Amino acid sequence: MRKFLLAVLLLLVSFSAFSQKSAKDYFMSGNLKFKAGKYIEAIKDYDQVLKQEPEHVVTLTNRGVAKDRLLDYRSAIEDFSKAIALDPKHAEAWFSRGLSKYNLKDYRGAILDFNKATELSPKEAKIFNNRGLARYGIKDYSGASADYTKAILLKPNYAEAYYNRGAPKYNLGDKTGACADWTKARSLGLRDADQYLKNYCK
Repeated sequence: MRKFLLAVLLLLVSFSAFSQKSAKDYFMSGNLKFKAGKYIEAIKDYDQVLKQEPEHVVTLTNRGVAKDRLLDYRSAIEDFSKAIALDPKHAEAWFSRGLSKYNLKDYRGAILDFNKATELSPKEAKIFNNRGLARYGIKDYSGASADYTKAILLKPNYAEAYYNRGAPKYNLGDKTGACADWTKARSLGLRDADQYLKNYCK
């Protein structure tokens, strides 16, 4: 089960007056390249921002996400850690670092980061969904199911959370509940659920 959303903050933020024009231009250009999937080029622009504004937390976080997309997880974690050191209340950096740790199969480390992210953003469904994935990774099926349920309560049509919740339910012996979740995910447009419905819900 590896359905998850990797979010990035693409915000217009203030820069110092000294470097306002060029830093902001690089930041906006980097965000546009990121959205276009040009992660290497986006990183180059973010590098330019950080030369002028080395403590710019959102740029550090965005660059980390771009590195994660390029599968450079350890370098991404370095960027997220720098962002967290500068602003411990920046929930997106905690969340994103948790995702990179998850991608490295450091599930317990990911859970710790997601825990902090939920404290800072308790109404963000994606955090609970992804913590569920990490809990599933350590075979905490009850904890994973509870996290997916929380995500669904926060976002009732969250197809990925329904899809993900099916697996721990199945592992806990609740085949009926698992099939109901996969059916719901399919009804919400998630075609990946078809294979599970075919294999486990005949």
